[in-house]
Amino acid sequence: MDSIKLKEYKNMKAKYIGIGLLLFSIFIMTQELSGIILTLIGLLVLGVNTEIEVFKNFDNKLNITLFNIKFFSIKKNLIYPEYISLFGQSFSSNNDFSTVSALGSTAEFDFYVIRFFGERNRNDIIFKSKNKEEVLIKGSELSILLDVELVNKLEN
Repeated sequence: MDSIKLKEYKNMKAKYIGIGLLLFSIFIMTQELSGIILTLIGLLVLGVNTEIEVFKNFDNKLNITLFNIKFFSIKKNLIYPEYISLFGQSFSSNNDFSTVSALGSTAEFDFYVIRFFGERNRNDIIFKSKNKEEVLIKGSELSILLDVELVNKLEN
C-alpha cells in the first residue's frame, strides 16, 4: 500500500443545488441553449469532489475528481503526524446568504474526524465522515502506512 485516498464529504446543500439545477434545466433545455448550460453546471456541482491522497513518503496530493475520475492534482502540505487521532466533532455554519440574513440561525453537523497532530500540538483535519466505520478503517490504514501511533477517542 503506497497511498490512501480520503474523499471529502459533499455538503447536502451542494447536492440539492445540483439536483435543482438539473431539474430546472430539463424544462428550459428544449427551448434554449441556456438549458444545456444549466445542465452542465448541475452536473459539475454534483460530480466535482476533492480528496486528499496521503503517500508513504508523505509527498501528499489534493486531487480534484469528476465522478471519481482524477481530473487534476496539486501538492498538499500537511503536518507530519506524531500521532493520529480519531474522534467525533461538531461543526456549525451560518444560514446567511449574501445580504439576506436568516435571522441568526445556524446549522450544526456531527462528524467523525481524522486529525494529524504534530509538534507543539499543531493539527490538521484530513478527513471527516458521518460513517464511524469508515473513519476507523481509514485511521488504522493511515497509522500503518505512516508508522505512527493511533489514538482512538471514538471507543470511549
